[in-house]
Amino acid sequence: MSLNVYTSNRMELLLETFVESLGRPADPFSPETIVVQSKGLQRWLAMELAKRFGVWANADYPFPNKCVWDLFRKVLKDLPETSPFEPSFLLWRIMRLLPRHLETPAFASLQSYLGGKNHDLKLFQLSGKIADTFDQYTLFRSDLLEKWEAGQESHWQAELWRALVSETGNLHRAEIQKRFLQALAEGAGTAGSFPSRITLFGISYLPKFHLDFLAAVSTFSEVNLFVMSPCREYWSDILPARSLVRLSPENRTYRIEGNPLLASLGRLGRDFSEMILEYGEAGGGTDDLYRQTSGSTLLELVQNDILALEGPGETGLAKITFRSDDFSLKVHCCHSPMREVEVLHDTLLGMFASLKDLAPRDILVMTPDIETYAPYISAVFDGSQGGGRRIPYSIADRNIRSDGLLTQALLAIFDLPGKRFPVTRVMEILSFPAVCAAFGIAAADLDQIRAWLEELRVRWGMDEDERSREGFPRYRENSWRAGLDRLLLGYAMPEENELFDGILPFDDMEGDGPERSGKLVRFVESLYGLVEKLDRQRTLVEWEILCREILADFFLPGEDESQELSFLNALFDSLRTLPELTDFREAVGLPVLRSWLHSAIARQERGLGFMTGGVTFCAMLPMRSIPFRVIVLLGMNDSGFPRQSRPTGFDLIAREPRRGDRSLRDEDRYLFLEALLSARESFVLSYTGQSIRDNAPLPPSVLVDELLEYLERRFSDGSETFPARLVTRQRLQPFSPDYFSGEGKLFSFSEENYRAVRSRLDGVRPLPPFFTELLPEPPADLREISLENLLAFYDNPARYLLRTRIGIRLDDLVPPLEDREPFGLDPLEAYQIRCDMLEQLLAGRATDQLLDLTRAKGVLPPARQGELLFRGVESEVTNFAAGIRSLMGDRPALEPLVLELEIAGFRVSGRLSGIWPEQLLRYRCAKRSGRDQMRLWIEHLLLNELQYSGYPRVSVLATTDGILRLRPVADSCVYLRLLLETYWLGLRKPLKFFPRSSLAFAKKGDLGSARIAWSGDRFPEGADPYYQLCFGDTDPLDEEFVLLSQALLEPLLRHCEG
Repeated sequence: MSLNVYTSNRMELLLETFVESLGRPADPFSPETIVVQSKGLQRWLAMELAKRFGVWANADYPFPNKCVWDLFRKVLKDLPETSPFEPSFLLWRIMRLLPRHLETPAFASLQSYLGGKNHDLKLFQLSGKIADTFDQYTLFRSDLLEKWEAGQESHWQAELWRALVSETGNLHRAEIQKRFLQALAEGAGTAGSFPSRITLFGISYLPKFHLDFLAAVSTFSEVNLFVMSPCREYWSDILPARSLVRLSPENRTYRIEGNPLLASLGRLGRDFSEMILEYGEAGGGTDDLYRQTSGSTLLELVQNDILALEGPGETGLAKITFRSDDFSLKVHCCHSPMREVEVLHDTLLGMFASLKDLAPRDILVMTPDIETYAPYISAVFDGSQGGGRRIPYSIADRNIRSDGLLTQALLAIFDLPGKRFPVTRVMEILSFPAVCAAFGIAAADLDQIRAWLEELRVRWGMDEDERSREGFPRYRENSWRAGLDRLLLGYAMPEENELFDGILPFDDMEGDGPERSGKLVRFVESLYGLVEKLDRQRTLVEWEILCREILADFFLPGEDESQELSFLNALFDSLRTLPELTDFREAVGLPVLRSWLHSAIARQERGLGFMTGGVTFCAMLPMRSIPFRVIVLLGMNDSGFPRQSRPTGFDLIAREPRRGDRSLRDEDRYLFLEALLSARESFVLSYTGQSIRDNAPLPPSVLVDELLEYLERRFSDGSETFPARLVTRQRLQPFSPDYFSGEGKLFSFSEENYRAVRSRLDGVRPLPPFFTELLPEPPADLREISLENLLAFYDNPARYLLRTRIGIRLDDLVPPLEDREPFGLDPLEAYQIRCDMLEQLLAGRATDQLLDLTRAKGVLPPARQGELLFRGVESEVTNFAAGIRSLMGDRPALEPLVLELEIAGFRVSGRLSGIWPEQLLRYRCAKRSGRDQMRLWIEHLLLNELQYSGYPRVSVLATTDGILRLRPVADSCVYLRLLLETYWLGLRKPLKFFPRSSLAFAKKGDLGSARIAWSGDRFPEGADPYYQLCFGDTDPLDEEFVLLSQALLEPLLRHCEG
């Protein structure tokens, strides 16, 4: 047996060699052991083997660490199923042991860090960092650990390590490997202890620890290592130019740059290639596995250069010329991640048109930050349904938190304590489907519940007691308890502006509203009870019990959430087993549990979405050297790629690095190189290179610059713009005319954006009116109209038409919830207070009760500030009320008049109230409006038409800006008939009658005054959504407007005084 190493620059050739090795019989009843380093590679390999064999089964795909531990256990029978030095376990051991050592001098620096607030959370996070660091020591610094275990050093890391080893029996992997190798040397291992064949496929890098293990196992098993290697030449002595200049002249003689890209990007592969030469034997003519491409495209020329270790640095090599229409290498410079994805969508559509038989499954798109780009990918690729332009796709490597609604809801619940129980966060939790279902609330009811909470003015805090505990003033307004009490009391008694035990009933509930409100109350009470439970320390087992209670009480998962539910149950299982595995039985608070949950969930991937038949979007993870016809790298920004290693201050590996140490920066550089070599026809880079604010240039990743610099030094297309022509500076907006000009490199397949550009170039087409013809004759029952509806019609004829005849309501939107209590008075609420206060004063009642009512509604700011605002309004309204009393006189109001009028085929019914012996009186504690005057005119005409004995024929409108009187009308029937016939016409088409604008015109006979009211002042009448819908971008202030304004309002003005 031996360790056979197969290297190639093309994954397809490695695959063919692997297939040949499978033709050599092994144990047919034992699974084929194939070690891979990513689930994506596992899926690709399984699919390719199934293509070649027809059926591919009975294969095991362990990752390297799992493979090593499983084989350790086959020889060392007493090993546990999982290593106690696994970082997720080691963390809790360190968290238990560390406080015991803090008093010793060696731990003084840690004691200083852990002091102060959030001790437990800092201890947990520090323990996690130490556990990860120790785990790396077992892999890369076993010699250091041996010294510590021999007692040679006394700093805090050595002391803590010895404490860990003392209680775990020295079961870390470096020590276990020593025992393993010794056991093999003593004859403990046999061929039957190991798989007959172990294949490591697509491996780009392994630490020396794993190579030592494989070398030992190869004595008993056939071990085949299939390695992606970019260069067929010996390249272990190449260095990038920046490293060469730092060498002494004599040392520089023995080093070359070779290919600059390979020297700069290939350090990880270079070190690994040098390491495997010390271990393995070339498997069966390895040199035959390297293949040069045809060199017909720029991409292939670059790949050939790397394969042959050639480049611009080699003497005597002239620039290579290629076709100027070659775009196998492209770079897109965009303004934002969203624009990157939009440009990608058009780029792929262009490739489908230009590359023969290209299918979505032939395209791989990678990004360093899949969570950032995933929403944009979904928005763009799901939003392109029209015109047959939809591209099938899948997103892999997403964290379960990103699209797992159960997980999101659970984390939202755990994040709630310490947040003052705000209404927005509580409603966010209730909005999750599984939570809604658990409390019997339909998703359709959520808008109604939000509307209730806004009207109840619930903001934050359960009640005054909680606010007091949180250090805030003790007040009840705007709390959950205040709102829920109003809701429950409204079920029992009506809201009649009367307090019951200090509570104002809220009875704005229809149909099943009471049942719905009961479910809301149960949810809020349950959630707050849980928040109180979360606010104390528990052992891990106790937290496990509570977590399961939360899952049972607050979630009713759907059928499609079974996988996520299983994950959460497994997560809670680990809480129960952790004390047994780590001896950690101390109580911890919610911050520690929350941090553990976040990190445990972050490590969990769904394992879905890779190579499902569409375009594959995935994260840029190492070992993704799978060949695709097109490979795209998004997010190649200066700050995002390559990643920078940020070791802790106590990381001894970072202080004294060695060959073979792990480096995120080197991993990303090699990943970029692998992606470049794995692209068969096109390699596309994209980055955010222009500021979305001011268009200022932003630098790309240094790897993009290195590639472009290499291309400039090595190649030429005969133009002076190379390689700048490979970089396309995209426009800020996808509807820029440049994309549809047919000139240059910019293009788009978006029909929608084309129509937008076309519209802009042709001139903006005005939005047409909503109605293009008259509606059918209204039903006869609409000839019977109440006074209330007649007034509502002339308030806004367009709104009345759309609501009554079409059923369109534009203003029934639920306002967004707010978390902050009021610190001032909203203008509309201030107006309502003035109205309520005016009625109180006119009825001869004190305003103190109104103050209590207003407080109970949650309208006023809390404490003294609210009362001061209320008293300020009271002073204003008191003066106005005195004026109204003088108009009423000493005699009481007359009995309301009952309307039952037949006029021109219409029947008007209703009641006229507010009539005193001298006049019909209308008042409003605000400035006079056109709507007020139109309403007064209609009621005045009806009063004069009735001509009841003992009733006046004068009407008065009192407002804060003066008094308007209407004289008796002799021919009221004529004007009423005009109003009713105009009403009938307004049920068939939108009338060009607008109370404020029409009155402005009628007063001055000047359209300029009307236009100011319509569109020129602070609150233009034309901004009303019903007017905008009905009239579009047309100008409604035309001849019809003039005639209607004159016909309806000039009689009013002729009868006015004041």
